[in-house]
Parts: sequence; C-alpha cells; structure tokens
Amino acid sequence: MPKILVLDNLSEEGIEVFRQAPGFEVDVKPAQKPDELAAIIGAYDGLVVRSGTKVTAEAIEKGKNLKVVGRAGAGTDNIDKDAATERGIVVMNTPGGNTVSTCEHTFALMFALLRRIPEAHQSMLEGRWDRKKFKGTEVAGKTLGIVGVGRIGGEVAKRAKAFEMKLLAFDPMLTKLKAEALGVELVDMEDLLRRSDVVTIHAPKTDKTVNLINAKTLRLMKPTARLINAARGGIVNEQDLADALREKVIAGAALDVYTSEPFENNPFLGLDNIVMTPHLAASTEEAQVTVAIDIAHQMIEYLTTGAIVNAVNVPSLDQETRTRLKPLLDLAYRLGWFQCLFADGKPQAIEVEYGGDLGVTDMYPVTAAVLQGFLAPVVESVNEVSAPSLLKHHGIRYAETHCPQPSDYAFTITLKVTTDKESHRVSGTLFGPSKSPRIVTIDHTRVDVRPEGCILVCLNDDKPLIIGRIAMIIGEAGVNIADMTLGRDARGGRAATVLNLDGPLSDETLARIMETPHVNQARLVNMQG
Repeated sequence: MPKILVLDNLSEEGIEVFRQAPGFEVDVKPAQKPDELAAIIGAYDGLVVRSGTKVTAEAIEKGKNLKVVGRAGAGTDNIDKDAATERGIVVMNTPGGNTVSTCEHTFALMFALLRRIPEAHQSMLEGRWDRKKFKGTEVAGKTLGIVGVGRIGGEVAKRAKAFEMKLLAFDPMLTKLKAEALGVELVDMEDLLRRSDVVTIHAPKTDKTVNLINAKTLRLMKPTARLINAARGGIVNEQDLADALREKVIAGAALDVYTSEPFENNPFLGLDNIVMTPHLAASTEEAQVTVAIDIAHQMIEYLTTGAIVNAVNVPSLDQETRTRLKPLLDLAYRLGWFQCLFADGKPQAIEVEYGGDLGVTDMYPVTAAVLQGFLAPVVESVNEVSAPSLLKHHGIRYAETHCPQPSDYAFTITLKVTTDKESHRVSGTLFGPSKSPRIVTIDHTRVDVRPEGCILVCLNDDKPLIIGRIAMIIGEAGVNIADMTLGRDARGGRAATVLNLDGPLSDETLARIMETPHVNQARLVNMQG
C-alpha cells in the first residue's frame, strides 16, 4: 500500500485525489523543518511539498521507502535533486498549473510599478491626495523584453500584444519559427537589455542564469527602464539591483522571488522605486487547486504504473509511450544484464550504439534501461533514475552513438563493454510480430539467442565433435538443454556455441567444458534474477 506524506497546506482537492485512489494511504502535516522531515520520512513512498519545506539530502537519505517527490508548483529549488537522483527517486513538478497565475501576477507587478499604485494607495490610507506626485507611465507602445519564453513567457507575450507592446525575446532554446508564431523578435541578451523599456524574467534558475542580472548588465539598460522578476530568486543579484535603484541606474523594479524566502537582509528597505510581493505569483485559488490535483494524479500514476510525467531529474515517459516502448526497453535491459555477467574484469566504459530505425526520437529511456540492466546484477538497488548517477559514482564512463544505416535487421542495439581485462560487443533486436528479444551477434559472430534463463556461451575453434562433447558433459551434470544456436566467422575459424539451459552449471562442470579440446572460453550468464 503506497503511503503518501502531504506537507505545506496542499489544497484539499489534491488530498482527496490521493484518498480516493485504491490502496493509497495519506498523512497530512504542516511544513516541516529539515531535521523534522528526516525523522518521519522513512515510512513514506511519496512526498508532496510546495515551497515551504526544504527536502534536503539528509531527508532523502532517511527516506528508505521513498520513490517520488512531487512539487505542487513549478520550482524545485527546495528539493535536493542530485541526492534524489542518486537514490533513484523521481522528482516531478506541475509546470503548467500556475502558468496563468504567474503570467497575470507579472502584469500586476508591471502596472503597480509603472502606475505607482502601492505608493498611491499608502498615501490615501494616510489621508493624503497626491495626484501630481504619482504620475505614471503607459505600457502601450513600449518595448517589453522577455527573458525565457517557455510556458509563462509565452503567455506573457500573448497578453502583452493586447496592450500594444513591442516584444523582444531572449531564449537560447526558442526557435525562429516559434518566435514568429508568438510575434516576438528574437535577440541576444545585451540587445534586449539595451532596447527594452520593461524587462521581465521567466527563465529557470541554472548555473547559467544565476546572477544573470548584475551590476554590469543593469548598466546596459535604459535609465527609464524597469525590471520584473517573478521567476526564481538568485537570477537577479539583489544587492546590485538595490544599488542600481538607489543610484537611478534604472527607474524601478518589481520582485516576487528572492534568494532567501522568507526574505532576509532586505537591501531594498527605504527605496521608493521598487514593488515587492512575498512569492505570490502562484497563489491563486485556481492555481493551487490545479497544481494539487495534477501532482496527485502524476504521483499515483507513477506509483501504480511506472509512468513518469513532468519529471525534472529524468525524462518523462507517459503510460502510452511506456507501453509502446516496453519491448524495446526490455531488450535494452536484458542486453545490459547479459554484458554485466559476460564481460570479465572491472568495467571501465560502456558504449551504446543504435543502428537503423528504432522508431524513437529520444533514446535516453532506452539507454537508461541498458544501464539499469547492466547494474542490476551487482548493486542492491537501481532504477532508470539512479542508473546514470550510479555508473558515474563507480567511475564507469558511458556514451551513446547513432548509426542511421540499417544492418541486416530493421534495427539493432549494440552494447560494447570495456573492462580492465577485455572488451566485448553484443547486439540485439526484436523478432516478429510478438517483438521477441534476441541477441543476434556476440563479438561480431552471428547467433540467435533468447536472452533469458541460464545461458552458456562457449567460444571455440570451428572443429567437429565439440558440440557433442559439450552436450554430453551438461547432460551428465543433470541439466537439460532448452535451446541451442551456433555461429562462426569463417569455415574452420572462430565459432560460438550458445546454449539456453534449464538450470545453472556448477564450477566443476564449467571446468570440464573448458578442458574440452578446442574450447577456448566457456562462460555462464545467469539471467534468472
């Protein structure tokens, strides 16, 4: 029975989705401090947070049963994603649930700043009537520079056009075609800052965007320009912005996000050209209900079917796509498992080569399945999330290559493993309407092997009587041969004898096989785990 811990005052509608899910148990608690969360997390399979709880590496380490952390909202800065990935824990969010609310809050900040509404309101509360003091600025005809044109930035662009604003955009991922569809002019960052009357930020917080707006970049802006940040704290250097506002380098700024929340050591106190709100962009009734329901459905689907939606530390794979890819993922997993047990020595590098047309655009899920299969026989716990991280932790390099030219098969997955002793290449594909997995080459020797059960791989000289002698030794050990395939690179050259067995062989039996004339190598790959 999956057990879910819900924190941070998640909307009741989302909690009810968990309660109605068959077999799920839900506990609801207020926001937890890191040490408090670490003390209770061990009993839960899933954790739901908003921004009030920090999910630290310590808490993740204590989450022995934890499989998924769901953020009801877009930002995941409060979750240690690296620690979660190493433990194989999926971190997912709801990036679309607060798109409209954040977009609308951006315009609320813009108008509050340009029309000086907070100051005017305060003067009225104090009994003053200062019409001349609070002269504002219109947005019509002004240039809006949008930094980051994802879901929210795109919605801001659509609405800004209704206000007759000219639109500039900076986003390294935005295509010219998409920019044209949104009606924005795609420019570089410096050009955007120099030309914009209002700059609004909707970019994610990454190594490249931290301190993106600083003393140097602020001085590129017009003295009459305004800056808005409703994205992530830390993208704007707060002390540099405070200095710029104080020195009138720019005319004003509006912020909803900060480097520390609650905001500490506020450098903007006493300034009259800034508007600040306490991270309210997603705080609408509609948005909170939407993200709560969305994250509940996503987590339930993952814990019941394995489908991954809106994950931030592993590519998403919805249930329909996962079902369609299941034979391919199964083949990839089995190739990884086979190579782990077949290659002798300490692994140093893995290369996954895709040949032909697999009918897949993003190969990451397939590669992750290969790596998961390779690690499964030798580590205590591994899944598609943790496999790449665990491989790196063990000092094993991996790479992915593509060869579009078809081979003798519609497609192949080839796994090359290099150890401190040797290197082996194994290729596989799917056969027939049933999409049955097959190993079709071992070190360039063609075979036809079902990658299941106990597999004996003998590399031998192409000589008479070898197969009979090997079969006799296996029969004398009381083990039945279920299937057999033979292959050779040339007549009288190197050959491979591969047998599917009904059970494992003892070390003594393997030694007898190795003593058979012209047998150069005999290895047992047990895929029954």
